[in-house]
Amino acid sequence: MDPQKVIKPAKLHPPVPPKPKSQQQPKENEHDYVAMDVSMQQKRGRGEDSAPPTPGKQPADKKPKSTEEENEAQVSNNDIFQAIIGLKSTVSGVETRVANVESQLGDIKKQNQQASAMLANLAKAVQVNAKELADCIKRVDKLESAKGHLLTENNKLKDKVRDLERYKMRWCLKLRGVQEKKDENIRAVAIKILQRVAPDIAPKLEDAVDVVHRLGKKEDGRTRQIIILFAHRRVKEEVWRKSKDSVICRDEGISFAEMLPQEDLEERRRLWPVIEQARRAGKRAFFRGPHAYIDGRRVEENEQKEQV
Repeated sequence: MDPQKVIKPAKLHPPVPPKPKSQQQPKENEHDYVAMDVSMQQKRGRGEDSAPPTPGKQPADKKPKSTEEENEAQVSNNDIFQAIIGLKSTVSGVETRVANVESQLGDIKKQNQQASAMLANLAKAVQVNAKELADCIKRVDKLESAKGHLLTENNKLKDKVRDLERYKMRWCLKLRGVQEKKDENIRAVAIKILQRVAPDIAPKLEDAVDVVHRLGKKEDGRTRQIIILFAHRRVKEEVWRKSKDSVICRDEGISFAEMLPQEDLEERRRLWPVIEQARRAGKRAFFRGPHAYIDGRRVEENEQKEQV
């Protein structure tokens, strides 16, 4: 025995404890799970770089893409990108239009609010106008009623004034056809003519004649009529009666006429055809004021229309 050799002491192994029931040999119905566990432990023992225990089919090498496929893929991507850009532009346009529509809707809403306010104001104004119109209608009705009374009163006053004019004019006679002379004494001229026409009342004429004057403004080539106002009505009626058949009037071309209001003159002009027709028939026809009389009977309105 070599003295240099060192005798190593033998390793003492501790007694192996008995396995627990969970690590004991599995039963026949548990062999699949045990086999799976053993396989997993073997893989861990080999490490990640170790090859599988059983040979398998190697994966096929990837085939490089051709240029046409790459171009097609690139074109397809470009088309998609352009489509996305176009879609984005379209969406932006739609958003802009929607914003414009919303703005327009806002303006329309404001306009509707303004229109509603205007309509409310108009409704108030219409109500006020309707009330004022009702008041005006009431006032107009009152005015119409007052107008009727005023017209009736006015017609009565006109009739009274016309009667006063007729009464005043009954005291007057118009003398036509006497030539004018410069600085003439027209009252003296008129009295001389009256004395010749009615000589039987000549002494009374100086006191019976009140006022004498010519009618209207003096004009060259025109002879103005003479107005004679009598102080005594009976003297005036006597002169008027005798002047109708006076030879002096026919020879000297003068004539007398009654004074009448303008309304009576127009009425006489309208009735003159009736008087003329009656006189041609041999009837006694004459005027008294504005009225026509035939054989002492006044011509009524319906008879005037029939005879005219």
